[in-house]
Amino acid sequence: MNDMLTDKHCEKHDSPQDYEGRLLIINPERIKEQFRNPVVQYFYATGGFGCKPGNGDKKVFGYFLADGQKDQLYRSDFLGVANRKQLPKWAAKRLEILEAPKLKIRIFQLKNDADTHFMSYDHTTAHSGVKAENYRQVYGGEVLADGLDGVFALCNSDHPPGYSGHSLSVSDVVEVCEGMGTGFYFVDAFGFKKLDDFDIQKTDHSKMMKILVLENDRLPYTAEIRHDGIEAMQSVVGGNFETVYFEPKGDAVCWCNDEFLLNGSAPNRKIGEVLVHGTCFISGDKMNAYGEYDSCSLTDEQIVKYTQMFAQSVICMADLEVDETEEMSEDIGQNLN
Repeated sequence: MNDMLTDKHCEKHDSPQDYEGRLLIINPERIKEQFRNPVVQYFYATGGFGCKPGNGDKKVFGYFLADGQKDQLYRSDFLGVANRKQLPKWAAKRLEILEAPKLKIRIFQLKNDADTHFMSYDHTTAHSGVKAENYRQVYGGEVLADGLDGVFALCNSDHPPGYSGHSLSVSDVVEVCEGMGTGFYFVDAFGFKKLDDFDIQKTDHSKMMKILVLENDRLPYTAEIRHDGIEAMQSVVGGNFETVYFEPKGDAVCWCNDEFLLNGSAPNRKIGEVLVHGTCFISGDKMNAYGEYDSCSLTDEQIVKYTQMFAQSVICMADLEVDETEEMSEDIGQNLN
């Protein structure tokens, strides 16, 4: 049996701690004997009355770091807050991504026939103005960035999966979709200018496809990519792609790199009977006007379904300690007493 985590792996505090937004360690006595493995003990708390000290033995809501499955446990089920200095590599990496700032955005760039490419805000407004009908959407999704400057840096150094436009430049428009600063922003020669009357309905955005992106060590997230060619799909998987069929209904399909066993990608998700390596994505699948099956946007119901089904990537054995390599149940939540 593996050596389980104890209170020695927890932070030391003189008073009870607030658990919300913290990585906790489950008491090994709460885990069924046959499934006792330290991998199972890491639980990320997202809320619930049990997070607050002084509320009694109430429920703590969150999910298991290993497989992303949501659950609710009682405050007494935990030993305490995990000591970050003692985390194994796989847990530290996932926690870093989990806590990284995230921003939901859309990016619009001028169509090829527009005559104001790479013009500053002052020059554009002095001439034709910023006209939404001159723009097309090239991307939408959740990026690891803490603001517009972070978006600019990301879209110039390491494009998000599915990004199919040029590197973010002057005259482009970024939409912040949620949270503080929601709105449309013109990329100026220096900084950004907020647009008060940019109408997304006038842009070319009808050819976008909504997908679910599955990256290693990251929870699933939705993205909007261009569906008028294969470039955006190739951008997600990092090259030529192939399909993995897993849905009995036949209304969804997984797309992955066709050389994932040869390019050194780490194991990601088990899709059907295939352990896919590297970033992949789920799209809808339906018959088109030519009687052929073609990819299409996922429905809201499908997004919920596949977000739960493919909640987290597998743990790469190379990142585990020697005593953590025993086989685990697929549903960690069912391993608790």
